[in-house]
Amino acid sequence: MFAARAVERFFFQPSDPTTLGLMRIATGFLVLYVHLVYCIGLTDYFGPYAWVGNDVTKFVRKDYPVQAPPSNWKEGLESDGKIFQGQTMWSIYYHIEDPKWLWVVHGGILVIMLLFMLGLWTRVTSVLTWIGSLMYIHRLMQPGMLFGMDTMTNLGLFYLMMSPCGAALSLDRWLQVRRERRRLGATYVPQPPQAMVSATFATRLLQINFCIIYFAAGTSKLMGTSWWNATAPQGFLLNYSFAPFDVLAYVAFLKWLVKHRWLWELLCTTGVVGTLFLELSFAFLVWNRYTRWFMVCGAILFHTMIALLMGLVTFSLMMLVLVLAFVPPEAVRQTLQSWEVWLRPSLLRRGDGKAEPQMALSR
Repeated sequence: MFAARAVERFFFQPSDPTTLGLMRIATGFLVLYVHLVYCIGLTDYFGPYAWVGNDVTKFVRKDYPVQAPPSNWKEGLESDGKIFQGQTMWSIYYHIEDPKWLWVVHGGILVIMLLFMLGLWTRVTSVLTWIGSLMYIHRLMQPGMLFGMDTMTNLGLFYLMMSPCGAALSLDRWLQVRRERRRLGATYVPQPPQAMVSATFATRLLQINFCIIYFAAGTSKLMGTSWWNATAPQGFLLNYSFAPFDVLAYVAFLKWLVKHRWLWELLCTTGVVGTLFLELSFAFLVWNRYTRWFMVCGAILFHTMIALLMGLVTFSLMMLVLVLAFVPPEAVRQTLQSWEVWLRPSLLRRGDGKAEPQMALSR
């Protein structure tokens, strides 16, 4: 009985959807930005003149042999994995040949993503945004242009689609308050969004999935020798494809480090130990209220360093958005309320010049 009540509290205790509203804004901004970039050379990605044309994608979707994962421990020809023809995926960009219609469809999806970010008709636009993003992923997966950022974006959109992310910090919420004010007149006092079971359930699923991602990343690193001998950081610190070698200060710092071997070894060892500790312990320590702040701050620092040293800015920003799921909605609301007080002090003043308390962010 105690375990059942604990599970019920963990998954189904109503909570404030403010954190989900903030995650919707941040995710929508990143999704809109990423897909706006496709406007630069749209026909190079999609259509008959794309780098990988629709004729190639048709072969991959329908005729390319794919072996299913085996159910035994054998590999290669001895595996019992069945061979299937093609892959089960769909995208509207498989079927559009006219460049004009490419722009029409692309523009329509961008409008939907903008509405999702603003929180207008969120129950519909959240689903359409996820489907639209998935169509780009399916089309670009076959040329090998799918990256971690696309996977994390799809993950965030999937859980936001199931959540009441439009119940706070959205145009839907603003319109709802406006209708109530018109109906009740001066007697209406706006209140914060109502606590919802669906907000807790979607947040918990996202949190669990994030923990699985970190734990899987940490355990997979243990399979590589470079993480055991502390040479893994060299793979990106000295890699021209990732590291910011165009920054003279970075190059000078590396030259100084290699002249002091013990500092170089200390830096690499610290990076390896810190990364493994964060990824392997996150799933266990983040649930404790006393260690949660430490793990969340560690994740923020970790992905900030990835953005600076590897150039994976959009991926790191999306991971930081997912980390927001561990921030209590009360903390988000208090922070945004303090910003509102700082940015709009005139709205919190009465005629006598004294501060008037009010429920900020109730809209």
